Amino acid sequence: MNAVTNRVLLAFKSWDDRKKEMEPLLKPGNADDQVLRRLQLTHLRQAAHRLQETARLDEKPFMILLTNRIQKLEREIYPNVIARLFASLKERLYDGPTYLRQLAAQRAANMENLKGQLRDSGFGSVAGRLEDHLDREQSSVFMPLACQLDPENRLTFTLYFDKDNQGDFQLDRFHAAIRYKGAIGTAHDFRLKDWPGLKANQAWSLLEGRPLKQTFTDASGQENQRWVELSKYGLQHYDPSFAYDIKSVVASIPQITGSKPELISYLENGQRAPAHWKVGQQYQSISVQADPANRTLKFFDAKDRLITPEKLNQNAIQQLAVVKTLGTPVQKLRKGMKHGNQH
Repeated sequence: MNAVTNRVLLAFKSWDDRKKEMEPLLKPGNADDQVLRRLQLTHLRQAAHRLQETARLDEKPFMILLTNRIQKLEREIYPNVIARLFASLKERLYDGPTYLRQLAAQRAANMENLKGQLRDSGFGSVAGRLEDHLDREQSSVFMPLACQLDPENRLTFTLYFDKDNQGDFQLDRFHAAIRYKGAIGTAHDFRLKDWPGLKANQAWSLLEGRPLKQTFTDASGQENQRWVELSKYGLQHYDPSFAYDIKSVVASIPQITGSKPELISYLENGQRAPAHWKVGQQYQSISVQADPANRTLKFFDAKDRLITPEKLNQNAIQQLAVVKTLGTPVQKLRKGMKHGNQH
C-alpha cells in the first residue's frame, strides 16, 4: 500500500512537473507568462474542488496555502475588481460543479472498466474495494495481494496502476512471486502490454515452471502465438515457427485417454492436465503438462512424481500379471467346489 501523501503538496508538485514539460515551448514575454498563469490557476482551482470535501486534518493547513495561491493568481490575471469577482463567482457556481460532475462520471467509468479487467484476470477479490486504493490525486499506485498455497508456500502479487494522459488509472503491470518460508523462490514482472489478457493463474503456472501458449503482437503489428516458459535463466520464448504442435503431440500418444480438446486447452493455458494412461484394460491416474523444449509432454503419476511413458507401460504389465496371478487360485477353488458338490 502507498504511504500517506499530502495531496495538497502533490497538487503543487504536479503543476511544477507540468510546467517543466511546457518550458521548451514557452518564449519569454508577457503573452506566454499570462497563458502560464491561467493554466496554473485552472490546475490549482481544480485541485481545490477535488480536495475541499476530502481533505484530511493534516492537509487542512495546506488548503489555506492553496487558497492563498489561487487568490494571488486571480489578482494577477484579473486586476479589475469587478472582473475578478465575476470570474470567481462563475468558477464557484458553474465551472467548479461542472468539473466535479465530469470528473465523477469519468472516474466511475474508469473504475468499472478496471474492475472488469481485474475480474477477467483473476484478481476479482480486490475489484469491490478498488476506489479505496486508487487515490485520484496519485499518479501511480501499487496494491499487494497474497495467497497461501500450503503451510510453507505463498503466492504474492503486486499490482501497479499508472495514470494515462487522460487521467484514468490503467493496470500497467504486476509482479508475481512464489515465496517458500518467506524467501522468494521464483519471481517475474509481467507488463501487460507484452502479456495481453494474462491471467493470475497463468502467471502462477509460469512461476511453477509450466509453459503456456502466449498471444502477443509481433514486429509487424500482427497478433501471433508462441510458447513461453520461465526457467532459472529467465523467460524463454519459442519462435512461432518452432515445431511444437501440441495437438499432434497429444494425438501421437494414444495411451492418454479423455477429451483431447479439453486436454489441449489445459496444456495451452499452462496447467497440468489430469488424465489416464490406458494399456489394454489397465488404467493409471496421471497428469501431463506441455514440454516445448523437448517437443513432447511431461508425465506425472498419481503422487505427482515425474514418470516416463516406458515406466507407465511397465506398471501396466505388472498390474496385469498381478491380476492373472490372483485369478488362478480362484479358478481352482471354484473347480474344487464343483468336484465337492459332485461327491
